[in-house]
Amino acid sequence: MSINWFEIQKAISPTKSYADLCQRWQRSLSYPFVRRVFNKTMPELVEYTRLGVGGDPRHRYDDYAAKLEVLFSGLEHAGVKDVIDLFNRFAEPERLEAFSEASGIPATDIAMVMKYLTYWFLPGPKYLGGLVWLDPGTSAAVKVLQEHGIRTNLDIMQAGDTPAKRVLLAEKSGLPPYIIDELVNRADFSRMPWASKATISNIIGAGYGSLQQLAQAEPEQLYQDFFRYGQTIGKNLKLGNEIENSHRIAKIVPVIL
Repeated sequence: MSINWFEIQKAISPTKSYADLCQRWQRSLSYPFVRRVFNKTMPELVEYTRLGVGGDPRHRYDDYAAKLEVLFSGLEHAGVKDVIDLFNRFAEPERLEAFSEASGIPATDIAMVMKYLTYWFLPGPKYLGGLVWLDPGTSAAVKVLQEHGIRTNLDIMQAGDTPAKRVLLAEKSGLPPYIIDELVNRADFSRMPWASKATISNIIGAGYGSLQQLAQAEPEQLYQDFFRYGQTIGKNLKLGNEIENSHRIAKIVPVIL
């Protein structure tokens, strides 16, 4: 059974190709902290999906989540152990084709799983400068870190995923520890789907400087804090689903810091 690559391409759109999708996985998994924290089993991915896309309060993704949960269970039944095992099995077209034939799971469904994990689960590289919103001091710090080889959210997470490593990074770069802490936390926030630099800045501006603080917030207090901060910047942050989704996702993403 040969693979219909036209159908595969439709399943992974807007990613330009299956090879590009696999390259994204390879880049993310090249970081030790990603391999350590995100190498979840298939049952764990079922639960993450149930609480994530399946937990959308507007029920926009119910059918999508249900299909993904069935697929993860099918992959486990076919012998896939965890995220790294999944990637190793599907990183090349020949492996994808062989697995699909042996398991009976359509290659397009496997591609859909790969796309889902790329956009909703695995952290991808984002330039640090793209996480800073109208803050000259922090933007200047980003340029200093670039000189030390730290250009992306994944770079700074790898270099600063523990308090001791953040102290060393501050000493090495000559930057104040609070700047390092802020940039590490901005990188941590950037792992959430939909987390633009404006969203991240709104969360921090509302008084939640870390993903952990956001996850532990009381909903009513969170709404009040966002609304109050919105008034200071001339926006009604009580509207829309930015607050609710950010709070919900913060509680289920794998913990790093």
